[in-house]
Amino acid sequence: MTAVPEKPSYPAGSQVGLAIAISNTGKVPCIRDIGRHLRELVVMTADGAVQLWSSNHCLATAGDEVRILQPGEKFDFGTKWVGSTSEPGCGKHTRLGPGDYLLVAKLGPKASAPVPFRLT
Repeated sequence: MTAVPEKPSYPAGSQVGLAIAISNTGKVPCIRDIGRHLRELVVMTADGAVQLWSSNHCLATAGDEVRILQPGEKFDFGTKWVGSTSEPGCGKHTRLGPGDYLLVAKLGPKASAPVPFRLT
């Protein structure tokens, strides 16, 4: 599983393309629930200390999506982030300014390595 910003840098205030890539790197088929309730993209401060935004705060997350991933098969799930914070239940949003941020992809309890990107 990998976190994928579409580009390494975006102008502040623009929509930022973010994705999670889920792959079967094994040699045999893998049965896995990759449902919306398990997939999450998280934007964090550059030091990784503070979660600023989650794709699951404002989007419906119900439902299983069990897939058979063949060896080498990859699924990409993307969204657009408008550059603001989020809270559970889709509460208050605060626009973030220029700076360095980290993107982390999650699938259930597993998390990807953080990937840096920048708002200019």
